[in-house]
Amino acid sequence: MKTWGRRILGVGILGAAIAVGSDLWVLATPSVQPPSAAAGWKLSAPADCVKPAPAELRVWRGTSGARRVCRAEYAGSPEMRLTLFDMPGWAGATAFDAFQKWPPAQPGKVGFFKGRYFGVVESPQADRAALERFTAAVEAALPAGSEGHW
Repeated sequence: MKTWGRRILGVGILGAAIAVGSDLWVLATPSVQPPSAAAGWKLSAPADCVKPAPAELRVWRGTSGARRVCRAEYAGSPEMRLTLFDMPGWAGATAFDAFQKWPPAQPGKVGFFKGRYFGVVESPQADRAALERFTAAVEAALPAGSEGHW
């Protein structure tokens, strides 16, 4: 009985160390800034990035656990707004999870994810082709990872 208790305690301590270590690894990984240019659009002002995401930027389901969120405005024809969420990656708080909760085919908006980033591109004046072109350029500027958009 004593041996089993020690084994269970050892496994518990090992599990806790792995959990803490993986959280520290995620926190140590640097976040990226929104790109300065994307498919002909140029950043019109420095991106506004905050940690953690404030309530007014957590309007989309699945983004409440974001580690950091950046909002950027792009000059071009038409103007674009990018909101980029850096998601932590644990169950229920991944970029893919936020993407799955994104309602597809919203006028003037495109949701996407790449790796640990979930993003929303908005422009009420843009047609679907312009939104897709801008979104593809933003995705190309992000670090490699699984991806999708609609």
